[in-house]
Amino acid sequence: MRRPVPPLILTGAATLALAIPSLTTPSLTAQDFDIGAQVSFGNDSQLGIGPRVLTPLTSVHPRLRAVYSFDYFFPDSNGDERDLDYWEVAGSVVRDIRVRKMKSYVGLGAVIARSSVSENIARPGSSRTTLGLNLVGGLRFPEREYTPFVEARAGGRQFVLAGGVLLPR
Repeated sequence: MRRPVPPLILTGAATLALAIPSLTTPSLTAQDFDIGAQVSFGNDSQLGIGPRVLTPLTSVHPRLRAVYSFDYFFPDSNGDERDLDYWEVAGSVVRDIRVRKMKSYVGLGAVIARSSVSENIARPGSSRTTLGLNLVGGLRFPEREYTPFVEARAGGRQFVLAGGVLLPR
């Protein structure tokens, strides 16, 4: 029988995995990162929304970037009386690949996925947290004032398509 990983160990490992890219970056100034919002669609959990941060890792390589995102999904309960919650926190290191005006990128990262089911007062429900790896690929379309993007992530518990806008800070 497979035993679940204790939440404290899982949280610590995920925090470390998501923080490593930041540790290799010299002190950030206001110009060193972009923040934005994204809308995501997961093949298992449907529609999601959340914030996103993109920061360069030029001290490691001029074309490397760290991407951090949080998605809160709104899964369909299929008419049940149950309340379903699902969210993902992802941190990835991506490499830019220039193609004319758009910038494509590919990379790897870690994802923490949390799902919970609440039934009712008589039957409390359950929750599960998992840690996984992500394979990431996407396109950014830099403009003067903002940067639209589209991205695909595979790994964790589902395949996710995301799109949104990054605003320079």
